[in-house]
Amino acid sequence: MGRTDIFERVRHWRWAVVIGGTAALAAVPVVAANWPVPVVVADVDELTVAVLESDLEPYVGLVDSRGGLRLPDLGRYDDEVAPFASQTRSRIWYDGPTLWRASELLIGGERGTYREPDLLWTWDSGDRDVEQSPRQGDEPLRLPRVMDLAPPELGRRLLAEASRSGLQIDSIAPRRIAGHIGAGLRFEPPTDSPTTIEAVELWAQPTTGLVLRVDIYTSAGPPIFETAFVDLDNVAPAADAVRFPADDIDPGRIDRTPSDPIEVLSGVPFARLPDRLGGLARRNPSDQGVATYGSALEQVTVVAAPSGSLGRRIARLPRSTRPWGGEAVLVGTSLVNAQLVTVGGLDIIVAGTVTVAELDRLVGALRAELGVDSALGSGAGG
Repeated sequence: MGRTDIFERVRHWRWAVVIGGTAALAAVPVVAANWPVPVVVADVDELTVAVLESDLEPYVGLVDSRGGLRLPDLGRYDDEVAPFASQTRSRIWYDGPTLWRASELLIGGERGTYREPDLLWTWDSGDRDVEQSPRQGDEPLRLPRVMDLAPPELGRRLLAEASRSGLQIDSIAPRRIAGHIGAGLRFEPPTDSPTTIEAVELWAQPTTGLVLRVDIYTSAGPPIFETAFVDLDNVAPAADAVRFPADDIDPGRIDRTPSDPIEVLSGVPFARLPDRLGGLARRNPSDQGVATYGSALEQVTVVAAPSGSLGRRIARLPRSTRPWGGEAVLVGTSLVNAQLVTVGGLDIIVAGTVTVAELDRLVGALRAELGVDSALGSGAGG
């Protein structure tokens, strides 16, 4: 597939809708949550290890995720950011890292993802679309999926970052979640960190390390994002629950071309992104067209795409003059900030859990790394 073909797919695909939508579902019963919580004594180091090693713990559960971000109209990207601005409910069957199923529950239907040892299936009960893509080893850079917001997945990743970065991890009061008792952990970034995250709290089963709930704070008050089980069984799912019924699908209806634009752009780079950005080390291979930088709670992602391919609504967002000497579209929230800058025929997005001031610093560093007369071409704008 040539770059032109990929460019056309990026322009015309409805970007993979994997975690969007507001679930207008019944309220979660609160009686069980109000039962007294027994005293739980959990060693912080032992609980941390248990959480980090919990990826082999099977379970079946119902997850409720809620976000409180205020975002502009992003057109075709609204579905991708919806979980951070509304409520998402999903049913998950988990047998291990390479064998699980996560289905987002919608009004009158659902969207599902099946992970098998060598394949990934996605489907939509509404339009009956089915996609299949090979999977071996680590996942490529991609758009987030509903599974990424499950408490065990999100909690384990955040705690791993905190542990690797040497952040102080403290014990907090236990909570009853979905009928289970969770021992609590809390960690914060250093006071001089440019991250937007002020604290992360999570609760996990002391015996299995399975994370039951994650709360992310950006300021005093309620969490800006929270995800928790509302129902959970520590059992292995039935075999037919985690295997996609491929035999029931007409082979002609299966799309085997990757539709995730981030994954596509990562495989066909339009720009060589630097190995270091503003002092932050790159976290993924240098031959990919999408790059992530930073560590712990301060991480940024850089995406380069042909100018105009990100949608008309984003293109129409107002630009502002930035401290680094040019203009950019700025999308700012209390958790994630992003800038879109045009350089040499490319639209480059820099986004992450960092402050606007830090984002300006990194965009300025990126422009200096790329250079106006670099391989991107002359006449860089914005």
